Amino acid sequence: MGRHLQVIVSAYTYRPEDIEKVWPRLHHLAWGTVPTAGPQPKKGVLELVEALDDALNFGNHPKDVKAALERKLAVAKSRKRSLENALADWKPGEANALSDQLEDVLAELEALAPPVVD
Repeated sequence: MGRHLQVIVSAYTYRPEDIEKVWPRLHHLAWGTVPTAGPQPKKGVLELVEALDDALNFGNHPKDVKAALERKLAVAKSRKRSLENALADWKPGEANALSDQLEDVLAELEALAPPVVD
């Protein structure tokens, strides 16, 4: 790295608007359907894991929903943490594999989540 230029390895969601289309049930559990006033949170893959954890821990979701999702959510949190560690350790190949695993776990969580009722 130079004195004025920092090189980083990072992961981000290329099209955050796709998250609601790919995982609509998880998106609803994490962020609801009614937009809030003020600045909107980032709604990417990594943020989805954090928002789901917050929503299930602090939201008013039924206990059966929490029970159905908690084991897989723990796996998703672990994959996210491992991905972030791989990035911090400059291991992009490992991070890429972990991103695939994280998306697979989110797909499994989506199947377990209750349907969105409008």
